[in-house]
Amino acid sequence: MRSLKFLSFFLLLASLPAVAQVGLYSEFSTTNIQAVGEPRMYGITFGVYKDKSFKRHLSFLSLGPDFRLSLQSGTVGSGIYSGGPAQSLIGFLLGPRLAFKLPVASRLHPYLEGLIGGGDSQIGELIPDGAPGNTNNINKNGGGTMMGQILGGLDWKLSSHVDWRAVEFNYGGIFASAGGIQDLGITTFSTGIVVRLPQH
Repeated sequence: MRSLKFLSFFLLLASLPAVAQVGLYSEFSTTNIQAVGEPRMYGITFGVYKDKSFKRHLSFLSLGPDFRLSLQSGTVGSGIYSGGPAQSLIGFLLGPRLAFKLPVASRLHPYLEGLIGGGDSQIGELIPDGAPGNTNNINKNGGGTMMGQILGGLDWKLSSHVDWRAVEFNYGGIFASAGGIQDLGITTFSTGIVVRLPQH
């Protein structure tokens, strides 16, 4: 019942009169994988969103889809995990984006998103040489995978069509990878630039 109420709420918002705007963004990201021996990864994210800014009493809200491609990689450090394979994560994600306009700080645009998708993961807890049944450092999780993310961020308006994505925090998970050993949690911090196309 609760999920139906949320769906009805978003459908109601989508049916209201609105002005649409498309935004293109590029981010630099750093990601921490919650697994033993996993290095911190760095990479870039490209995305596009479409917001509908509502009129009248809901003029402080905008709602629309966000699609992004994330490319992350890292190098295994020293010790028993040294010499392991390169770690990487490629993700394609899509989901709703809810943005807010603050009347007291018109240049600040906070937003929330829930994304789901998939991609390729070559990450996970490494099995060191000498571990039972293993002769090489390998990834426990590797191959096609499903991903989910909940994120929030803050865009700072620099000009009529350009924003600085001051910060974005992302908490997510990697599920049902081809390795099938375990699900993994990830946290990501990002910053970047947003270009907003003219409204229509």
